[in-house]
Amino acid sequence: MNQLFLQVPQQQGIIDVLMNYGVLGVFALLMIGVIYYMSKQFVSLNKKNEDRIVELEKRLETYLVEDRATLMEAVMSNNHVIENNTALMKQLVQIVEKLEKND
Repeated sequence: MNQLFLQVPQQQGIIDVLMNYGVLGVFALLMIGVIYYMSKQFVSLNKKNEDRIVELEKRLETYLVEDRATLMEAVMSNNHVIENNTALMKQLVQIVEKLEKND
């Protein structure tokens, strides 16, 4: 009985395939490693920057809320000064008018 055995080549890993190309394969393998490492660093740095931006946005919003409250207090406290100045200007106008009539 003749059985025909099919020989199936073993699956080679990407490292084995690259090593078959010699120096070029080693260089390609190193480049893949460098690209992988740099991409992980980039993703990590990007995540840190996103977290930092979110924190800065929160701090800015807090600052704006506090600043608005301070400005509103200043406007309200100065409002009576404007009212007093307006009343004094009216009195001054009345005094000037009386002096003009007397002359």
